Amino acid sequence: MLCGFPQLFSVSRKFKAALGGKEKTLIVDRADPSHMLMGFDGYNTPEEAAKLTGYGLFTTISETRSAVRLKKNEHFWFDVIGLFAMENGAKLGVVKEIREGEPAMIVIAPIGKKQRLIVPYDDHFIIGVQEGNLIVRHCAELIEAL
Repeated sequence: MLCGFPQLFSVSRKFKAALGGKEKTLIVDRADPSHMLMGFDGYNTPEEAAKLTGYGLFTTISETRSAVRLKKNEHFWFDVIGLFAMENGAKLGVVKEIREGEPAMIVIAPIGKKQRLIVPYDDHFIIGVQEGNLIVRHCAELIEAL
């Protein structure tokens, strides 16, 4: 299980699981977030658990907000997507998505350009969120080159 917020996986928490157009509700019945391990009600053997391989687990934004305490200057990706990317007071474009990985990659749709700018979500490019905008650096010249 890969998750940026293992505290979401507490006993009795419900998740929607989806695979190939099929959806089911799963209830966590045991959890060890420090080791990223959990079990679900009704899946008690490795063979039963193997049936869940490939499923995506989903929860709501409100449940995520209530379960996770962010540190200072941390933001949920769902709050960053849709913000304007700003550099030195200039609006560069809109954050369209954030791709998981190490490092995560941020996708910006520049104003007036068809191509997307993809840069690492790290301190070299990202300053932070201020006044409802994602403040970036070193992106303007990359967008100019598109």
